Amino acid sequence: MENIVAVYDLLVIGCGPGGFTAAMQASQTGLHTACVDQRASLGGTYFVNGAVPSKTLLDESYLYRLLQQREQIEERGVKLLSAKFDMRAAQSALKHNIEELGNVYKRELSKNNVTVYKGTAAFEDSHRVKIAQQGVDEFIVEAKYIVVATGSAVIECPGVVIDDDKIVSSDKALSLDYIPSRFTIMGGGTIGLEIACIFNNLGSRVTIVESQGEICQNMDNELASATKTLLQSQGIVFQLNTRVQFAKTDSAGQLSVTLIDKLSKKTHIHHCDVLMVSIGRRPLLKDLDISNIGLDERDFVENVDVQTQSLLKYPHIKPIGDVTLGPMLALKAEQQAIRAIQSIGCTESIETSSCGFPPNVLYCQPQIGWVGRTEEELAESRIPYQKGKAFFSQNVRYNTLLSQKENTTISSFIKVLIDSRNMKILGVHMINDDANELLSQASMAVSLGLTARCSIGNGE
Repeated sequence: MENIVAVYDLLVIGCGPGGFTAAMQASQTGLHTACVDQRASLGGTYFVNGAVPSKTLLDESYLYRLLQQREQIEERGVKLLSAKFDMRAAQSALKHNIEELGNVYKRELSKNNVTVYKGTAAFEDSHRVKIAQQGVDEFIVEAKYIVVATGSAVIECPGVVIDDDKIVSSDKALSLDYIPSRFTIMGGGTIGLEIACIFNNLGSRVTIVESQGEICQNMDNELASATKTLLQSQGIVFQLNTRVQFAKTDSAGQLSVTLIDKLSKKTHIHHCDVLMVSIGRRPLLKDLDISNIGLDERDFVENVDVQTQSLLKYPHIKPIGDVTLGPMLALKAEQQAIRAIQSIGCTESIETSSCGFPPNVLYCQPQIGWVGRTEEELAESRIPYQKGKAFFSQNVRYNTLLSQKENTTISSFIKVLIDSRNMKILGVHMINDDANELLSQASMAVSLGLTARCSIGNGE
């Protein structure tokens, strides 16, 4: 029999926002808890190559772009010298910041008596997990309950081999220590668009190749169209209804990407220095050996009791975050973590937090924010609705902002969709410098089913 080195009430596999929340909640309720994570720094994709690096670089790159607008700034009395951007210094500072944030997780887990293993985990059976650490023999831990919070990985594209040199994933793109002259992105979702904004701000010639006829498929069409126009005005090029067939380095050492127009069926060659693949993410389960508990990936992801956040076949195994259905957001992972821990030893009904309408923000400049239903969804569902729309240019404070002076292509606006039958707020969509802050109120209105009291004429 294999040696079991420790027995826990709860083992958490993965220490991103969801895994960290689960471990902390469990320990604070008196459960003997351990966590295993294979990354050099705790925090998962969110910290290491997701939201933290992307938002950091977005802020830095936007500041750099603003400093290039010398005429606009100096007419307000601020005299500038020439600004330069050092990508290596930015990446060094970012790496340090990620390590510090990971250390915060580490200290909090230690203070709450959570054992942390640095290594990989794989199921031996439904209660035993084999842990492999560098320089240490593999060993087994046993747990009464197991939370799986391993996150997600990028989806690769046939014919396009990610080599982390000229063809990169979104994870790798955020750690590049140079600014490519020509940067092409395969995929027009929020991840691709945010990284497009970073490199566009820093001076790359950015092209986005999207197989669909519009960007951001989960965005309201009017908002998506305005977003595309806004980004085009900033210099980003879009090739819609276009698919990447394959990519390779030619004899001259440059990257040649074969594109096919889905409408005309014609192909052409597109040259760039870096191609980023950003066509989506998938649950990261391949190294967990879930076949040892008689499940495949589909069984694991789809057959979950959302009331207790548990596998139907194994109620003591609780998947959370990106390894479950729905949006891959830190907020969802944290809510599911709380629900999973509450369900342990609880005989009463667990109140289920709804992740059906999570708030979404595209951190370009100005920001794009939305929550709830889109017009297209309401029309498809045959829900009668009214639309209220207002422009921020009518607000005096808005007109004092320097960033507003930079954006002359799109008028920032907010659109509210209301159920005509009961006046409930069904969706809010906006373009504004502070959409992230404003969206919290909109999200509350949608999730609580608040009603609007307004005067709307002619459907506007």
